[in-house]
Amino acid sequence: MPKQYPKISTSQFFCILMISRLSSEMIYPRTSSGTALESVLSILISEAVRFLLALPLIIYSFNGSNVHRSVYNKNKALGWTGAVFASLLLIAAALRTMFYLSQYAVRNLLPGGTLWLIFTLAAVFAVYNVLMGTEALARAGAIFLIAAAVVTVTVMLGCIPYINEQSFESFVVFGDNSSLLMDIFERVMRGGDYLIFAALLPYVSRNRKSALGKTGISFAVFSTLAALIICSFNCLVLREMYSECEFPFTAAASLSDISLFKRLDGFSAAVWSLCGAFRSGVMLLCAENAVKEVYRAYKSSKMPSEKGETI
Repeated sequence: MPKQYPKISTSQFFCILMISRLSSEMIYPRTSSGTALESVLSILISEAVRFLLALPLIIYSFNGSNVHRSVYNKNKALGWTGAVFASLLLIAAALRTMFYLSQYAVRNLLPGGTLWLIFTLAAVFAVYNVLMGTEALARAGAIFLIAAAVVTVTVMLGCIPYINEQSFESFVVFGDNSSLLMDIFERVMRGGDYLIFAALLPYVSRNRKSALGKTGISFAVFSTLAALIICSFNCLVLREMYSECEFPFTAAASLSDISLFKRLDGFSAAVWSLCGAFRSGVMLLCAENAVKEVYRAYKSSKMPSEKGETI
């Protein structure tokens, strides 16, 4: 591994992946599902689909740590094509996140604000994250995840009084499943996390060969569990109003009541808005890294002294 690679730990790697996944759950508008069962089912199916699509990357990570460079070394055209395609997907996902972040902030944090002004601020913050570099981004990711976890758990505790027998009855209400396929498709398209996984592999230090693969599997399991918990919480608190809310968690947070904190929706919206901007920055950084790794492989192939370099 080249000495110039910045190094982050597997725990920091896990934090980056989790904050990216969960921020999309919070700041993206509610999908088309109308009942609790449809929402839970769409999460399970979409996460399974995304995991199966990413399984070759996870399997590779058990023994390797630079998938884009490895593909290039086997087939140069395929290496460039894969890296550029992954980069374009990440850029598109970053722009989409910033757009939805702007909508989220205007409606929940800064009523009356200008959509494109917030989009510009989010873009500046995202680019700044790229300029910070991988190591600084990893440290910030751990802080963001802790802050997001604290505010999310606090909101959940504050909303416990709103959960009763009627809340659980909502889970036995069956819809016509007409929107289930669209819901699954939308959730799959919220992805990009496994592209982040592939792009950041060369920057993660590991004590064992299997560390990166185990991190990928742990992310798949815990991100699915976290999404299910958040979705179930939204359905239990909001009940029949769930299908009417564009941002269910923030709507539930407006009901929270803990001591001096009568409403936590504003604080929650601020934290998750920052997390959304962080997600955009991570994606832009990974878009750069994907192409950079193939370019490094190209440069190495021109330098005989670097041909023996381990990837």
